[in-house]
Amino acid sequence: MLCALSVAACKPTSSTEPIKIGFIGPLTGDAAALGVDILHGIQIAVDDANATGGIDGRQIQIVAEDGRCTGADAASAAQKLINVDKVVAILGGQCSGETLAIAPIAEAAGVPIISAISSNPDVTEAGEFIFRVYPSDALKTVVMAKYFAVQGWDKVAILSTNADFSVGFRDALKADLPAGFIFDEVVDPTAKDFRTVLTRLTGQDFDVFVPNSHANAPMALMIEQFREQGLTQPMVSHDVADTLDVIAAAGDAAEGLQSINVPTIEADTDFGQDFITTHGQPQAGMFFAAFGYDAANVLLEAIRNMGDGPLRDAIAATDRHPGVVGPISFDENGDVVGVSYDLKEVQNGAYKTLRALPL
Repeated sequence: MLCALSVAACKPTSSTEPIKIGFIGPLTGDAAALGVDILHGIQIAVDDANATGGIDGRQIQIVAEDGRCTGADAASAAQKLINVDKVVAILGGQCSGETLAIAPIAEAAGVPIISAISSNPDVTEAGEFIFRVYPSDALKTVVMAKYFAVQGWDKVAILSTNADFSVGFRDALKADLPAGFIFDEVVDPTAKDFRTVLTRLTGQDFDVFVPNSHANAPMALMIEQFREQGLTQPMVSHDVADTLDVIAAAGDAAEGLQSINVPTIEADTDFGQDFITTHGQPQAGMFFAAFGYDAANVLLEAIRNMGDGPLRDAIAATDRHPGVVGPISFDENGDVVGVSYDLKEVQNGAYKTLRALPL
C-alpha cells in the first residue's frame, strides 16, 4: 500500500536517471558551520557509492536545501524536495526545529527522513517515517544530571535560547534534576547581548552554569558574557558548545568549559583524513561530519537492500550498521540505539576528552 501511495517510498524503478536524495540543514546563518560539515560528510558517502557504480547502476544525486535552522525554511525546502525534485528520502533536518517541521510533511508523503544530529526528545514521537542516528537529549540530560549529582552540584543555573532544540534540552534536564533550576531564563534566539540577564546571577548562590543555545554564535556569546560578569562557577554544556568555532569565538572565556556529548572523531582516523583531504578542516567539528556520513550510508544501505518493499521498512531494519560513530541500529521509534557520551573539557584552546559517562 505504501508503494501505491508514494513512488518515493519504494525502490526506484529501473532507469538510468540518478537516484535523488534530499538534504535539509543550515547552510547559512548562525548554525551554518555544522550544516556545512554534515553536508560534506554526506557528500563523501555519496561520492564513495558513485565511484563504485552507484546503486543498480544508477548514480546518487544530493539535492541540498538550506533549512537555516528554522522550521519555516525547512518546511518550504521539504515541500520542494518531495513535490518538485521527487527525492526518495531526505537527510535532515539537522537542527531539531527543522526536523520537527518537516516530519508531518514527510509522513503525509510517505518519504523517510534520517537526521544526522537532531536531538530534541520530541523527535521520538514525530512519526514512523522519522529516523535519527544521533541520540535523544532525553538520554543526554540523564547523563548530565548524574554528573552534576556526583560533583555535588545541586544549584543549577541555565540560560536558554527560545528554539526547539534548546527548549527541549532545558525541559528534559529540568525533569532530571531533583531540585530543578535555581536560575532559569529563556531569551530570543536572535539576541546578541545577554549581559542584562546574566547580571542577575551576580551575588546568587549557584554551583554550575549551563549555557544552552541552539546555535554556535549565541553559545559563544553566552560563554564570553558570563565570564565578563566576573562569575567563576564551572560551565557545562552540550554538543552545540562542542565546536571549533565556539571555542575560537569565546576565546579565553572558553577555558575550562565542559561539554557532555557524543565521542570525538579524531582527525587522524581514516574518516578524518579522508574528510580533510577532500574538504579541508571542519568548520564546527569532525563528529558532525561523521554523523552526516553515517546517516547517508545507512540510507544508501537501505536502498540497496529494500527489494520490492518500502524504503521506510528497510531503514527500520538497520542492524548494527558499522558507522564511524559506532554500530547503528534503530528502536521502534526510529531512535538510534547504543551511541554513548563523553565528558570533554576545553584545555589550552581545544577540547580534551576526560572520560566516558555511563547512561
